[in-house]
Amino acid sequence: MAAEAGELAVFAFRALRALPGTFRYFSEIVRLNARITRRTSALLFAMCFFLGLSAANFGFFFLRSIGASDFVGVVSGLLTPRQIAPQMFGYVIAGSVCCAIVAELGAAKIQEEIAAYESEGVDPLQILVGARILAVLLYVPVATVLSLAGCLAGGYFLVVIVLAGNSSQVFLSSFWSIQSLANELYCMITVAGVALTCVIVACFYGMRTSGGPEGVGRSVARSLAMNLILLHLVFTLFALVFYGGGLHVPIGD
Repeated sequence: MAAEAGELAVFAFRALRALPGTFRYFSEIVRLNARITRRTSALLFAMCFFLGLSAANFGFFFLRSIGASDFVGVVSGLLTPRQIAPQMFGYVIAGSVCCAIVAELGAAKIQEEIAAYESEGVDPLQILVGARILAVLLYVPVATVLSLAGCLAGGYFLVVIVLAGNSSQVFLSSFWSIQSLANELYCMITVAGVALTCVIVACFYGMRTSGGPEGVGRSVARSLAMNLILLHLVFTLFALVFYGGGLHVPIGD
């Protein structure tokens, strides 16, 4: 396990070092980004919708027990950019995009397509790994907006439409009053950190696949397991950096 972690660290360094040369394959980056956007956007919005709905459901009935249900938007607004939006993005990117990346690179490896690139003088770290890293990072702003919008839509749907516990104005006003532009920026940085970590791990396991189709399946499984562990570590690290000294909420200022 320690040897594998060392190999992963070396691979990450080599992949990041090769990124400047990847821009010559800009059309490939855009093609991969378009595919990721089409494949992931609806799923990401739907998952964040249901997670936002769950958070609002907890907040509404908890606050109603103390007669403060009008402030359920504060609970949703507090949790969305700090916790549930980037965390759900991590699950979606690890389970959907990164597993597909491992399968693609693993299939290319066992069919000797990667060796064919090397024989033609093309660096696989640029055209295969770097292009996927940049394509995922290019998706980060869109993913951040979709994650935040999905969580907001889920909370709004439950509290305003289903339960009729708040008016639209009260819910939206309290939701946005607890946030600042800095919170949205921190959310996007966290999403970028999670995305970068997950895609590097996916490329690592895809590029070291061996043993035929069975080996591809093993690589996908190992990549998913590793990403589910690492994304929590990365998410926790960013949460400590941004909010370890305070939640940065406009209360008592």
